[in-house]
Amino acid sequence: MTIDTQKPILFLDVDGVISLFGFSPSQEDFPGPFHWVDGIAHCIPESLGGRLERLAERFELVWATGWEERANEHLPFILKLSFSELPVLTFGGRAVFGSSHWKLEAIAEYARSRPAAWIDDNIDEECEGWAKRREAPTLLVRTESSSGMTDKHVKKLIRWADQVADDAASGAEPADATDPPPAEAGGGSRFSLPWRKARG
Repeated sequence: MTIDTQKPILFLDVDGVISLFGFSPSQEDFPGPFHWVDGIAHCIPESLGGRLERLAERFELVWATGWEERANEHLPFILKLSFSELPVLTFGGRAVFGSSHWKLEAIAEYARSRPAAWIDDNIDEECEGWAKRREAPTLLVRTESSSGMTDKHVKKLIRWADQVADDAASGAEPADATDPPPAEAGGGSRFSLPWRKARG
């Protein structure tokens, strides 16, 4: 797999973005089928495969999830993706369900000075602060855990990526964008490319 560093990066959470949860107790119709992953049932809508394929045309996709290497082991097969693996951030056991601040160190290390977007259901104040401090174009997109990444999110991300490309071509000063914040705090760790095994 060749990494296209000319594209902006899109950091992808899994729980609450691709694997949905938090449904109403009375809900009978779920947004997708359930798949067993390491003994846990995950609701993963089939439509998300097509959305990821569309985003892969504009972005370098990178898993930024507590699933770490398990994202590559399961999701390309479940979602019938045309690619079998993506770069993966690893966090050295720092993952805390229900928050995302612990991802920041690894995300910052991987993104460096490149334009980057991040889609997650737990964008908090520390994540917002990191995005505002970056000099490179940065977009944060927050999802609802029970609906995940929708077509609306995909359109927003594609519009942003196209604007970044247009600004780079014209030499214009890029505009940053963020979604409204929630609230938490923390740290992160490193990354692995698809052909390197994660350590720790």
